[in-house]
Amino acid sequence: MSIYSETNAQFIFGLSNLAAILEKAAGWAKENDKTEESLLQAALAADMYPLVRQVQITTDMAKRAVARLAGVDAPVMEDSETTIEQLQARINATVEFMKSITDAQLEGDDERPIVVMAREHELRFTARSYVYQFATPNFYFHFTTAYDILRQAGVPLGKRDFVGPIF
Repeated sequence: MSIYSETNAQFIFGLSNLAAILEKAAGWAKENDKTEESLLQAALAADMYPLVRQVQITTDMAKRAVARLAGVDAPVMEDSETTIEQLQARINATVEFMKSITDAQLEGDDERPIVVMAREHELRFTARSYVYQFATPNFYFHFTTAYDILRQAGVPLGKRDFVGPIF
């Protein structure tokens, strides 16, 4: 398998872990008379995005990375989620899209260009540098931040929740 197929598999696995973490958070909120809204709007710092946006960005990073590597369009999502159930649906839709991408679609030259539109400018990468220097670090930054927000809120999460099942 190529690094691009492995990246797809790694992101699917991470999103599955994120879904399990959100499920645990929803249960914890009910048990502790917390509102989902308070969790979804919680942030680590005033200048950081809240949980809901961290999850949205995590899914965006995964689906857009795989789409760019496969040379297809990523599905558009509205960023309108207001419940954990809606975030779970977003994760599931992202994973289903990613599972629809074949290993053959992800094959290709490590030097093929990948262009990402940033706020003010274009970011230009090779496929290989895109995976290692942009897509993977950004995916894990936002996934980790979502995990940390929930930990800070009091949800009893541990390393096993983040890492997921070890086979």
